[in-house]
Amino acid sequence: MTLSAFGMNLHAATTADGRDRKQLERICRYLLRPPFAHDAVTALPGGRVRVSFKAPWRSGTAHADMDAHQFLARLCALVPPPGFHMTRYYGVLASHHRLRERVIPKPAAPPPPPQLALDFALPDDSPASSPSSSPRPRRIAWAKLLARVFALDITRCRKCGGRMRVLEVVSDADAIARILHGARGDSLTCR
Repeated sequence: MTLSAFGMNLHAATTADGRDRKQLERICRYLLRPPFAHDAVTALPGGRVRVSFKAPWRSGTAHADMDAHQFLARLCALVPPPGFHMTRYYGVLASHHRLRERVIPKPAAPPPPPQLALDFALPDDSPASSPSSSPRPRRIAWAKLLARVFALDITRCRKCGGRMRVLEVVSDADAIARILHGARGDSLTCR
């Protein structure tokens, strides 16, 4: 599906499943591509820069020559300031329009997240264990985040294969240095 408005085109038919790493990488590479091809910019003698166009203009102009400062100024103009929204919605699609709820489709229920090999028991009095709470936790445990990023179960002991549990969280620099210089195993132990 391609949308066109105000001289801009939006191709909105490409989607990717969050678990498909190759498709995500392909989309990220597309989104992070430079504003011009590498072979379109040529350094000229005297510190000038030539930018070749993708296709010649109607006037026959196929490139633009400028000094390095002008080139950098034009390149910097392409970078939006922090917090600047690049997408603008008008009319019914605007965020506060009174008819927006009728036009925007309801999101489909997301598929259940993949189960990791980490079993963390929650205390019985925690709010996440009550049936009225939402099914998604508000925060993800650090061990689960590390397992997602590195595909590694860090709660399993490398020596005996048993489960480890956290005894303390150390944030003081002196205590961290003391643990790293000899008292290994005080922070994580097997069950």
